[in-house]
Amino acid sequence: MGFTIPAILFIGEEPMKHSKLKLLSTLEWYLLIMVPVFGTVVFSIIPLFLTFANSLQNMAENFVGLVNYELLFANSEFQQAFGNTIYMGILGILMNIPLAFVLATMLNNVNRGKSFYKICFLLPLIMSMVTVALLFKFIFSADPNSIANSVLRFFGAAPRGFFNDPTMSRETVVFMAVWKGIGYNVILFFAGLQTLPREYYEAAQIDGANEFKQWFYITIPCMRNIFIFVYITTAINVLRRFTDVFTVGGEPGAPAGSMFTIMMFIYRNSFSTRWSRDLGAGSAASVVLFFLIITITMINVYLTEGDGVKNFLSRFRIKRSN
Repeated sequence: MGFTIPAILFIGEEPMKHSKLKLLSTLEWYLLIMVPVFGTVVFSIIPLFLTFANSLQNMAENFVGLVNYELLFANSEFQQAFGNTIYMGILGILMNIPLAFVLATMLNNVNRGKSFYKICFLLPLIMSMVTVALLFKFIFSADPNSIANSVLRFFGAAPRGFFNDPTMSRETVVFMAVWKGIGYNVILFFAGLQTLPREYYEAAQIDGANEFKQWFYITIPCMRNIFIFVYITTAINVLRRFTDVFTVGGEPGAPAGSMFTIMMFIYRNSFSTRWSRDLGAGSAASVVLFFLIITITMINVYLTEGDGVKNFLSRFRIKRSN
């Protein structure tokens, strides 16, 4: 007579196997999540706290409180860098976003060759900024016989200095950056335009709206979320301007510091080998730039979330009436 195992011993075996498989599956997902989390903590969060700590210390690593910030805002070089950054940032946003949206609208209405035009918009984007800067320095050289000055002379205009002229060097750099990066925003706007429901336009046509009214009253409001994303990403990029101005103007931001930005101030005080470094000042400038980007982003989100714009305008009207 053989020995038999009681059946009661197998009752809990299947649930235990199921729970183990579920636990292993959950651990696999957590392991996948840990990779970007680890990268974010090591390369973003920890350096952010270290930068803030360095901004409260002098070169001897002694705690000095907010002295670096007081000296920073009294520094004429930082004031110039701050003004240049804001000016070129506003100009870049005003040139890039509206033009990108208009080009995307035109591309959306093209019946043939859309792929060709998209490739044309993306070609400058895949080029490195250093290559683009060297190309534009050649085209917009101050030499009277340069390509740009030859075109101006053909139309009867006087030669210009472009990058060598303090009065127009910033505008030339912004034009160069817009030429290189506008394709990214064009593709984003084009992708958004492809998702708009055709029923809205058919109803507008029945009501007698022409193409401009359809574009102004239907297309633009429906693209609101895309505008928010494009504005935030573009604002961050223009405030972190470094490679283009550094390639064209070098560390001094020549000519006459007209291309000297906050990022160049941070580089000069933190990593430069040609200038006397002050890690506390560079870290303080980094913190200021960080909060500047955060502030602009929060203001944009507030004004674009729900009735934020209406509330802002209503408060403004109340203040003016008072």
